[in-house]
Amino acid sequence: MDSSFVWMIAVLGILFMVLIVSQSVWSPLRWLGYSLFKIAIGGVLLFVFNSMAGYFDFMIPINPVTAAMSGFLGLPGLVSLVIMRAFIVV
Repeated sequence: MDSSFVWMIAVLGILFMVLIVSQSVWSPLRWLGYSLFKIAIGGVLLFVFNSMAGYFDFMIPINPVTAAMSGFLGLPGLVSLVIMRAFIVV
């Protein structure tokens, strides 16, 4: 067997492995990016809400849990945070 043929098979095998690994790596990174984007949107939503609710002396703390809740659930998540803050936390 010629050595150039062996090298060609080795390079094709490495390229095939890189293709398989790259497909399996991008999917979790896509979900991670989506999650971080949603949490950032939730933080902005809480910031806007706190800016308007500051006139009524009503604030919701901005932390990763509240930002994730308002980011992933949207307006219903923000309403549930307001209800928890108003009725449960005194």
